[in-house]
Amino acid sequence: MKYLQAIRIQQWSKNLLVLVAPFAAGDAFHKSIFAKILWAFLAFSFAASFNYIINDLKDVERDRTNPKKSHRPIASGEMSVPSALATAIICAGLSIAFAALLPGAFQITLAIYVVLTLLYSFGLKHEPIVELLIVSFGFALRAIGGATATHTPSSRWFLVVATFGPLVIVTAKRIAERKNQASITVRPVIAQYTAEFLQLVLTVAIGITLTAYSLWAFSLSSSRPYAEISVITVTFGLLRYILAIEKDSAESPEEVMYGDWYFLGAVATTAILLVLTVYADH
Repeated sequence: MKYLQAIRIQQWSKNLLVLVAPFAAGDAFHKSIFAKILWAFLAFSFAASFNYIINDLKDVERDRTNPKKSHRPIASGEMSVPSALATAIICAGLSIAFAALLPGAFQITLAIYVVLTLLYSFGLKHEPIVELLIVSFGFALRAIGGATATHTPSSRWFLVVATFGPLVIVTAKRIAERKNQASITVRPVIAQYTAEFLQLVLTVAIGITLTAYSLWAFSLSSSRPYAEISVITVTFGLLRYILAIEKDSAESPEEVMYGDWYFLGAVATTAILLVLTVYADH
């Protein structure tokens, strides 16, 4: 169990973004394409787990003073440093092995992701704005990775959504951390943000995300308006998430995403509408 916690297997759901490009193209369920999506998912998942462990080793002392993070295997002492390093090496090896099954363009995309996340762990996470953009771009690289793994062209509008949508989540998390900084130990970069600045970033990110998603949805070639209708459910999901900020519950995005039935309903409805958009006429 401690090894699953160390690699943060619950965070692997983020890597489902590799599915998006081939899904939108209507190719996701072809046997050969699906295999490539699976390899891409596992390559990104193990690469992310490698970085999580490295980051936890870097922040172990700070994590021990945080009520939530102190329960992580490395911070709590349940996992020794040598065991953590060995696990990180295994994750790196598995990521490389799965990436080797995919085209060179995917390997380059994954390499960029790994380099950026390592730079983040070793210093850039303390740089305001830069750290927000790195985390957000990491999500976009997952979507790009799915496209390069399957040789699927990506809509420029969806890539904008894949970048600025995560910026909404990351900024919301920073807002929650700033609100709670008096009671718990938070990342040092929080002290460099003002509440007004973070609110401005959140507003801009939401506006760009909804605009780009609307343009993407209306650009899909379909005889039925399912994609256009999904603009409503996406808007509702984002607003539901923003409401969680006001309730101080956005410090852990997973708690909001997996614990709010309205949010999950919006996600499920959006997924159904997009499935109907892509596959109903096939």
